[in-house]
Amino acid sequence: MADTPHERHSQLLGLPDELLQSITDYLSPSSTVAFGSTCKRCNKITDEALVWRRHCEEGWWFWHERHDWRKKLRERPAETEWRQLYKERRRIDFETEKLFEALLNTQQHRLQRIETIANHGDDVRELLLVHQDETPDDAPDVLARRHFANAILGRMNRKLALEKWSRLQRQEMVSLEEVLGSFDLFAMSGKSARLNDIAKEFDYLAREIREEDPKFNDLSIRARAIRVAEYLRKKGLVGNSALETVDYHALRNNYISMALFVPPHTSLPLQTAAIYCAVARRLGVNAKPSNYPQHVHVVVEAPRDATLDGKPKLPDSAGELEIMHLDPWNTNEEIPEQQLRQRLLLMGAPSHLLHQHLGAATIIEIVQRTARNIMNSVQEARRSEPQPGDNDDEHPEREAAWYSMLWALMVLGGANALQQRRHCLPYLQRHVQQYNPEDLGLIQDFVIPMFADKDLRDLEDLSRYIAAVRAADRNLPPPSPRDSDATRAVRYEVGTAFLHKRYGYAGIVIGWDAQCAAEQDWIRDMRVDSLPRGRTQPFYNVLADDNSIRYVAEENIYISPAGKPPPSLLRMAGRWFKRWDEGEGKFVSNIVEEYPDD
Repeated sequence: MADTPHERHSQLLGLPDELLQSITDYLSPSSTVAFGSTCKRCNKITDEALVWRRHCEEGWWFWHERHDWRKKLRERPAETEWRQLYKERRRIDFETEKLFEALLNTQQHRLQRIETIANHGDDVRELLLVHQDETPDDAPDVLARRHFANAILGRMNRKLALEKWSRLQRQEMVSLEEVLGSFDLFAMSGKSARLNDIAKEFDYLAREIREEDPKFNDLSIRARAIRVAEYLRKKGLVGNSALETVDYHALRNNYISMALFVPPHTSLPLQTAAIYCAVARRLGVNAKPSNYPQHVHVVVEAPRDATLDGKPKLPDSAGELEIMHLDPWNTNEEIPEQQLRQRLLLMGAPSHLLHQHLGAATIIEIVQRTARNIMNSVQEARRSEPQPGDNDDEHPEREAAWYSMLWALMVLGGANALQQRRHCLPYLQRHVQQYNPEDLGLIQDFVIPMFADKDLRDLEDLSRYIAAVRAADRNLPPPSPRDSDATRAVRYEVGTAFLHKRYGYAGIVIGWDAQCAAEQDWIRDMRVDSLPRGRTQPFYNVLADDNSIRYVAEENIYISPAGKPPPSLLRMAGRWFKRWDEGEGKFVSNIVEEYPDD
């Protein structure tokens, strides 16, 4: 005869506490709660700190820095309310899921919900990565779900980057690799690469160098510096060994994470110098990028009490700073200072600036130089080749790179900071409006304080812009129904994929006007009245395959029989559409509130 539930329960309670504790190691959080609710003894066992620490460790990989997660793991379990911490994370997940579903379903309050989710930082990163990377292709709102998860992750990354640059501007402690890696946070958008990954890689490389040479610490600073260059060049992590296939000015060469993690590991001399310095400093070598024009070198400084060769400094030379120069982008060897001086003179550098060019640069100078390099790379790429179809690991987004340059110049203003910020601000606002509307709060948090005590007009204009966008977010967008002869005559619906008859680019209709509603100057400049159907024909707001928003006359739209749009459009379409409907041959609108009859 089988045991009754009561008998089985009695047998279970006959086990010692140690065995019951071992059983809880195999229970899920919900089963742990159920087991603990059976009796006081089980409740006491399941309420132990170690039980809920395990659930926290297994439940989430990412934790907001406010939790001080690593410190909690080092402390005794009883010092943390682990069960409460688990409940808090579950609550955040639950609330975030509700907000995320709501922002997918309506345009109203979408910005507010995005900001609320993003403010949780790393506490919501895993949940968003699941929506971004694991939403199945046949989900009814696959494009929207992936897009908005990516958008929120990107906003979180950009906020972290701006915090690093702001700390640098305030002259607080921040490392070179953190502030340069912040450019990567813009370019990688919603990808999971983080500044910690870069720091861990530098730690690993430094350990490898020590393991290869057990007597490394016995070497002089000069010998250590050369050994680091030899190792990095041997591993192919510095320089550009693929010049035949990767152009010197290629956008990817501006990013430390791409040089470290993405073959062929190419970089500009500045990023090579930064990688070298990060590894060298972990090995006791005081290395800094130089201010050398056109090609950044590395400056290695001797200790205060010794020479580069490890000999004690003489009393009469104690105040002199002995340095050496390296160019790890080109060679393992030390570069004689006289050779560098000669090059400067040939460039026409003023003699009174030679010392500055040969010395170490400040971190702010390196970040500003990186911003200018990115600007040059983007401009050259726009001139020479089309935007790659996919934002993959080998092609950082050009607009995102340009955006990072604008922010860096805004935050890290130089001698003419106010003038530079006034120049950059209109471009920054335009970018946010067109590409990253979720970043309005970043303008509010980081830009408003820049003008708070400078110019009332700048501040008022910016405040009005922010207030207008927030007011629009609180309200439903005004609808554009097809309820008149003019609107019913608009041929193409929102979601129509097309090719431009004249320029050949692919696009999607994201809005329309029954006739041209542009300003008179635009109509004149674009020669609209010279079109066969002129300004009285319908005009369409369209998303082009280069991620730009354009205004196109109906007569220039050609419906291609090719079927499914290119991947570049599918990736970008989620801001306006739920999915691509193969049967209908169009995108399913997610802006029905705005165009109810489409």
